[in-house]
Amino acid sequence: MKLRPTVSHLAGQFHRPLRFGRRWRGHELALRMVQLVLLVLLAGVGAKLIAEGVALAVNTIASMMA
Repeated sequence: MKLRPTVSHLAGQFHRPLRFGRRWRGHELALRMVQLVLLVLLAGVGAKLIAEGVALAVNTIASMMA
C-alpha cells in the first residue's frame, strides 16, 4: 500500500472548536454559555458524588477496624 502525505491544512481541522449548525449561527455565544454552565454543574455534581464515595469508604474502613 502506498502512503501519501496529507495536505497540511487538513490537520488544522481536527483542532478547531466544534461549530453549531447553520440555523444556530446567530446564537452561538448563548449556546456556548449554556454549555459552560452545564459543564460547571456536571463537574460540581461529579465532585460531590466522588466526595461522598470517599467519605463512605473511609467510614466503612474505620468501622471495620474499630
